[in-house]
Amino acid sequence: MSSPRVSVIVPVYNGARYLGEAIQSVLDQSFADFELLLVDDASPDNSAEIASRYHDPRLKYLRHPKNLGSDRARHTGLQESTGEIIAFLDQDDQFHPDKLRLHVAYLDSHPEVGFTYNARYELNYSSTTVRGLWRPPREISLADLVLWFPLSPSDVVLRREWALRMDLVGGSLSWCGGEIVHFGGLFLSGCKFGCVDRALNRRRYHSGRVIRDLAGGCESELYAQRKILEDPRCPPEVVSLRDVAHANLYLFWGFRALAHGETGLGQGFIREAVRLKPGIVNGKPSELLNHLLINAIDDESVDHAAFLGKLLAQLPPELASISGQLDWAVARGYLLRGVRAVIWDRPDDGRRHFEQAMALEASVDGFLVDQVARSLLDYAQEFGEEATQRVLLALVPHLERLGGRAVTRRLRARYHANRAFDAFRGGEGGVARMVAAAVWNDPGYARNRGLWSVLLRSALRGSSDASRRQDSTRGA
Repeated sequence: MSSPRVSVIVPVYNGARYLGEAIQSVLDQSFADFELLLVDDASPDNSAEIASRYHDPRLKYLRHPKNLGSDRARHTGLQESTGEIIAFLDQDDQFHPDKLRLHVAYLDSHPEVGFTYNARYELNYSSTTVRGLWRPPREISLADLVLWFPLSPSDVVLRREWALRMDLVGGSLSWCGGEIVHFGGLFLSGCKFGCVDRALNRRRYHSGRVIRDLAGGCESELYAQRKILEDPRCPPEVVSLRDVAHANLYLFWGFRALAHGETGLGQGFIREAVRLKPGIVNGKPSELLNHLLINAIDDESVDHAAFLGKLLAQLPPELASISGQLDWAVARGYLLRGVRAVIWDRPDDGRRHFEQAMALEASVDGFLVDQVARSLLDYAQEFGEEATQRVLLALVPHLERLGGRAVTRRLRARYHANRAFDAFRGGEGGVARMVAAAVWNDPGYARNRGLWSVLLRSALRGSSDASRRQDSTRGA
């Protein structure tokens, strides 16, 4: 019997509540030539009983005698697997039915690529509804992998020879930062990355999650960054980003510490972030305030007004002036939640959030227009232009009540301009129409050299393609 083409590896620990959905999402794949390896990391719940309900011969259940961590579970799965292509799935995430088919097709048509990744749906906390799209860069860089967290394990499919190069059992990582080391290490080793530009998994989040060792988590991720930055193969331009990379982590863990009420630890993290990246406290809103705001509104079950008040009250005394922007941040939070609800087809929630934003006199500025345009662009990439125009029409009345028609014209212009650039990079048609729409809604774009450049280059590319088709027809 021949080996399956793909091996899907799922670490299992205390995830019985969601494990069945994860298993079913793999069994429902349109690409059927796979094996599914569930690696039970000494889970104390009834995960084994959940798995036993599935009688598909492609499913294998393995169990560790003691808890070793998710990386060791992935290592066990990798050692027991036989597929030439490896996919990872976290136990509470789900695959899109075409996940494996599209990744395998990409790898087959790009033999030079060893590592593929995709966009994903971000689910609302403790819910199955969508709160957003996470779309990583089409051409990911080592700097991306070190500076932030563009990829999770469930986003990734890679060739076996590259999966075997990941050090899943060595090193000094405790429980955070593995993706930085594993994916960054492959990048340094010459692995070529490729983007399958579709949202092909759903990532779940959990309300009220308690992190017991915040200091250890932060140090683990700092160690992961240092491991890549201190590698002799790391290029100088990436090494030079050390302070910014560390500041981003301190900011991330500073929020988590303040959210858990660990004021002293959180203040220490925030101070380190400011020391390494002083500019994060400049501007209105500052990067620091915006970071706290975006994280505070993530969980729809949480009153973000009270949450923001709690966070700002714990900031270091020297940053107390930021608390003066609390009213602005609360109003902006309702505005952002309203936009998100309308985009993801929760109109009642959208109306409620926009009403609150109106009552608090929320402002619609250029920064918000850019955020909304970016969200619409991601939506268009997944669902197409017609669906995106319906969403835009649903947003217009709410935004016009807050900022007038000038705001919505600016939003349309920004969206169409960005869409033109995206369409050109993706080799799509319609660039001229998008440029025209941008200029119609904001004549200032008529002076945008970049927009005119993609318009001209798109026209030349179209002319060249037409000539090739004509020559091919004559030859036939």
